[in-house]
Amino acid sequence: MLALLCALFAVLGYVQGPKLASAQIDSGQAVVRAGEQLRLFANQPLAPVTEDDVTITPAVDFSVSVSGAIIAVQFEAPLHYDADYEVTVSGVTSRYNDQGATLRYSFSTGSSPLYYLDRGEQVDEIVRTTASSNERDVVYSAPGIQGFAVLAGAVAVATDQPGGGSALGLVSLDDGGVEPLPLPGPGTVEQLHASDSAAVLGFVFTSAPDTGGVLDSTLVTLDLDAGREAVPVAGLDGTALQVSRWAFLPGGASLVAYARDSSVLLVDTASAAATPLGTFTKFDSVSTDGTRLAVGNAFGPVALSIADLDDTEFAPSPIAGVVPYPGRFQLMRGSDLVQQVVLVDYADSSFVSILVADDGEQSRLLYRTVDDGGSIGDFSVSPNDQLAAVEIVPDVSTSVPDGRAVDPRSTDVTTVFIEIATGEVVKSVAGFAVQW
Repeated sequence: MLALLCALFAVLGYVQGPKLASAQIDSGQAVVRAGEQLRLFANQPLAPVTEDDVTITPAVDFSVSVSGAIIAVQFEAPLHYDADYEVTVSGVTSRYNDQGATLRYSFSTGSSPLYYLDRGEQVDEIVRTTASSNERDVVYSAPGIQGFAVLAGAVAVATDQPGGGSALGLVSLDDGGVEPLPLPGPGTVEQLHASDSAAVLGFVFTSAPDTGGVLDSTLVTLDLDAGREAVPVAGLDGTALQVSRWAFLPGGASLVAYARDSSVLLVDTASAAATPLGTFTKFDSVSTDGTRLAVGNAFGPVALSIADLDDTEFAPSPIAGVVPYPGRFQLMRGSDLVQQVVLVDYADSSFVSILVADDGEQSRLLYRTVDDGGSIGDFSVSPNDQLAAVEIVPDVSTSVPDGRAVDPRSTDVTTVFIEIATGEVVKSVAGFAVQW
């Protein structure tokens, strides 16, 4: 009798259509990178499912596939921080009958940690927080912090050396221990960055005068998995590459360098192969999806595709009917971007610098300082295109420089976090150099 009842229940389950047995998603990684999956486990093998059968609220680009009893929904862009998502799959049928069912699953994302540098009069601090909390966790403090870069489980920190120059160390986020890292010699470290998915550091190094060093604004990489050797990056002619600006591409250890001769190069740090991408008047940033570069030519801003070198010139979209003058910009997914622009009032010969979101047709104000009395410095966009972190000096008239030899700033520098979709200020911190 028991065997008969079990068989009956099994038959009824298949006749009633598939049911959701469980689900799996890494919501922490889903807000950081594209390609994360929600896996829905049904109670029986399934027929194919198409994108038309799936609804995601709030909407996000996705693809879907079925393997056995598993529906895999892959998100083509990182999800938003602190958001509630619902995924509905309609018309789900078994391989063995046409009895349809609807599978629903809801989940919430959290906030990814972010880091910034807060310089003090005596001691500087590297602080960990999130965009949605008031937490302030000091992960490392020391006098004379020049810059830092975050890796998995550690932070690379450049600090002042007595008498000038830089020291480089690797700080454990577990116990605070500091491992000294070698430099090519006595000298200064600038533009210290880390790959977001490999244990590779990069920085611009200049040898100290009168020490016999020959490096001048030279791009150097240090692969921590391969050892502790700082290696100058070679340009197309095989000599050490002198750069004005550089950045890692998201999702790997390849980097983009803007050389002193105005050429832009793509460098694979694993093979040391360098590929020329063209000559431009400036290089601002890498798009959040890692596919394009924000560069410029004599006519203005240019979006450069890394894959096919398609260079799209554009002018800033008007804001309130006025076309602004372009400044630095950050490309996002699709046609959207964030840009610092200048509005000129020819009637009284004045101008103001503001930050805007531009969708390709209209610009929308994101931030301007109170009474236009401050200044807007560097900015960056979160990997999921949700937030902009904007460095500002609230009042230029009272600003005092911090007197640092490397990366000098105002003692009043503040970073403001803005929701790009709404323009709402969600957080501000006393510090700069935000790393997502």
